[in-house]
Amino acid sequence: MVCNVLTGVRDMFLKKTRQSSGRILLTIARGYRDPVTKKSRQKTVVNLGYLDELLKQYEDPIAHFEQVAKEMTEAEKKEKKARRIDLGTIDLDEELDPDEDSLRMLGFLPFSRIYHELEIDRFLVNRQRSQKIDYSLNDVMQLLVYSRLLTPGTKLQDNLTRNRLGRSFRCDEYDLYRALGFFASYREALTQHVHESLRMQYGRKSNVVYCALTGYCFENDREDEFRRRGCCSHNTCNRIVQMGLLLDEDAIPMTYALHEANSSDVSTLMPLIQDMRNNYDIERMVLVADKTLNSGDNVACLLAKADGFIFSQKIRGATEEFQNYVFDPSGYRTLQEPEQLCFPDTESSGLEKKTIEEETAKASPNDEEKDSSPQKEDVFRVKSRPYPQTFWVTLSDDKKRQIPVNVRQIVYYSPSYASLQRQRREETLNKARQLLQNPSLYDPGEHFGARRFIKNLSIDEKTGAYIKTKSRPVLDIEAIEEDAKYDGYCALITSEEKMPVTEVIRQYHELWQIDRSFRISKSQLITEPIFLSREQRMEAHFLVCFLSLLILRLLSLKMQNKYSQEQMIHELQKMNSIQLQENLMKRIYRSKILDEIGEAVCLDFTKRYLTYGELRSMVAKTKKRT
Repeated sequence: MVCNVLTGVRDMFLKKTRQSSGRILLTIARGYRDPVTKKSRQKTVVNLGYLDELLKQYEDPIAHFEQVAKEMTEAEKKEKKARRIDLGTIDLDEELDPDEDSLRMLGFLPFSRIYHELEIDRFLVNRQRSQKIDYSLNDVMQLLVYSRLLTPGTKLQDNLTRNRLGRSFRCDEYDLYRALGFFASYREALTQHVHESLRMQYGRKSNVVYCALTGYCFENDREDEFRRRGCCSHNTCNRIVQMGLLLDEDAIPMTYALHEANSSDVSTLMPLIQDMRNNYDIERMVLVADKTLNSGDNVACLLAKADGFIFSQKIRGATEEFQNYVFDPSGYRTLQEPEQLCFPDTESSGLEKKTIEEETAKASPNDEEKDSSPQKEDVFRVKSRPYPQTFWVTLSDDKKRQIPVNVRQIVYYSPSYASLQRQRREETLNKARQLLQNPSLYDPGEHFGARRFIKNLSIDEKTGAYIKTKSRPVLDIEAIEEDAKYDGYCALITSEEKMPVTEVIRQYHELWQIDRSFRISKSQLITEPIFLSREQRMEAHFLVCFLSLLILRLLSLKMQNKYSQEQMIHELQKMNSIQLQENLMKRIYRSKILDEIGEAVCLDFTKRYLTYGELRSMVAKTKKRT
């Protein structure tokens, strides 16, 4: 194996391989070193054919193709040599130019590929034709989306990012604000356009829809009909706006809606669902949501539209008949616990979900039919029944009445969830024990959960201060035992009578994806706090964040969910280069994840040096329709 040190090109050679049939196969091959094993390997460059057949065309095929291999090597060396650039000598005393910033961010390239696959550029260019503006709406949207993914911040920071991204944008700082009004007016049409692109190119699955709501806070002290005081994920009472988000079966965002902070979760769900049905032409869907959206009006509305639902159902505080059914050991069937279940964090009011992984074998197809006898506390078990559950439903006269609705109740016990709840309770009890040693140190924020396990603890509800009385605070043993009774139990209600029990449970536990989307939106895309004051600009801000989240999720889908979305953002944020000469830049970071992202979007992220012409070619490649 010969390697030219100057060019780094390994020589090609004629390889003769005798087959089991006795015939000799001729190929032009090249040697290389395996990056994993560090051993020498050979790679076929050209498959020439069998020697006996080539003798009919050439007098001496071996000599001929040895010369061809040599010429191919020489041609490649010349091409490689032509690409070599002499950087010359370096002046160690050379100073930076005033305000020089030679850092260029290249992490936007994978996002550009998906942005143009969704044809968002075509949508905005077509809309701009009817507007008299001297900047590019498409360039503004790209700048806002790429900045939100790579360097999230204010619009002023987005303008600073504009000069660092490895491409030009036909807009300035003021255009970023001017364009927000146009984007707000295009919101509904643009989300429909993106949905249609996803349906055509990605085969969007809309049979199962996940729904959740959360609040986003503002830094502005102004309170109006749109922004009201309310509790957000930071446990503050800032002015917030509520957002409802819908995801499809692949956890790809479908649509969203903004509501006033004081609107109830129940009242905001159905208008959002109805708008999506009308705009996206969905025949039937199964809505998956947690117990906050489990109301009679929602159930009745879904059934009236021939849709389905999977809602969680409360056990603590439920009717005595339902609790008796849950804790009655008869009727449960033993199953293998799914490999990964994501349960609500029962001790917090935030959006976090706790993931529990168990090294268990997969259940056989007949496992669902097996009965467990006798029942054991350490096995995953489930039972279900059809039941005419009573709901309070608002009728046409605007009065609520109790109406029985035929649903399917599913109850299951998970040892993993029971272990998690016991661990959570023990942490809370430790706080309670510490508080009993010195009750005057009571803090409403820190000890609120611990307070429910203490008797005789008098607190001033206005000030939150401890009030000393004759009765000494002690642990409430009955409350602890009552809390432990519910460990590991979960309940669902569904309209899907024919769907297997295990599939209903799986679909519900996929609801963690939407909470993860909210978490990424707040922690990675820095959707909040919001500094904008005009309602149209706020609408545009959420549209940019929605598109950014959607593009990030599609990139994760292209990567087959091999890496977390946080990992990919972290790697792409480090995918930068610095300028060496007027037409030459040097990349300063490479990783396995970046290489695989490049392969997923058909771009080469392995080269150390790039000319500006090559970078422009890469940008142009991301815009090509596939």
